[in-house]
Amino acid sequence: MRVCETFEASVVPVELRHLRYFVAIAEEQSFRRAAERLHLSQPPLSRQMKDLQEELGVALFEQAGRGVRLTAAGKVFAERARGVLAGVDAAVEEVRDVARGRRGAVAIGFEQGATFTGALASLMAAFRRRAPRVALQLVPMGGAEQWAALRDGTIALACGSHPPDAADLSCLELTSDHLGLLVALDHPLASRAEVRLRDLAGERIVLGPREVDPRLHAQLAAAARNVDLGAITEVADLEVLLALVAIGDGVTLLARRTAALVTPVTSVVWLPIADLDVRLADVAVWRTRDADLPVVRALVECAREVRRC
Repeated sequence: MRVCETFEASVVPVELRHLRYFVAIAEEQSFRRAAERLHLSQPPLSRQMKDLQEELGVALFEQAGRGVRLTAAGKVFAERARGVLAGVDAAVEEVRDVARGRRGAVAIGFEQGATFTGALASLMAAFRRRAPRVALQLVPMGGAEQWAALRDGTIALACGSHPPDAADLSCLELTSDHLGLLVALDHPLASRAEVRLRDLAGERIVLGPREVDPRLHAQLAAAARNVDLGAITEVADLEVLLALVAIGDGVTLLARRTAALVTPVTSVVWLPIADLDVRLADVAVWRTRDADLPVVRALVECAREVRRC
């Protein structure tokens, strides 16, 4: 590797090893001690410095007793050389960290309102401990949008409540939890210890869009095939959905883990549904062929840590 410094309007090729040798001599103030520090013999080191000074056309050292000291030009060159070496060392460390997945940025797609909320926070905390220099970007998106983003490299990991049905995507289930009913505190059902599907007859049920979580809609339809649930209102924004439930303008189905995050700050209560045996899984998904990429590998390892907790 070569760098260029300009002296007297001419470009002089200087190798990095010349700079490292020169800085060692400047710091040790002795060719002998610098040679020992660099694990070199003294004659080759002296020749390298002689060649460097001839190329520059200036004297960098002068005798000082049994050692050497920097000339005025040498002091300037030493300051510049240290800056160059520090910059090169920092660049080497940075690119190695990027290659190892320890620096840079990574995007994670997630479903708003999925039961994944708690697991996602744990995954992020585990990843920050492992790779504190990597910036995490969270991108809200639905399932189909997540799979497309994984395939085009927009995101490194997808997090949500339903696994993909695709051979090119790998999936890890982190946790799963029962689906229950979320109602306003003043709803007639709120005082119940549990409810049954028939209790939902005549209720306005608000859910996330079918295209975001088609599995939930299908499971509810199958479980309640003998119950007249009426039309389901689809609401894309989780905050709006929760607000509707809180004011009594509908009820919704939510996993217990997610409900535990919203009930303390919202006027709602979560109730188990005795005859609805549906569990929502928290899953992490990545493109199979990307599994050996450092950042993806680190994310998956963190996901496995979360799964064990």
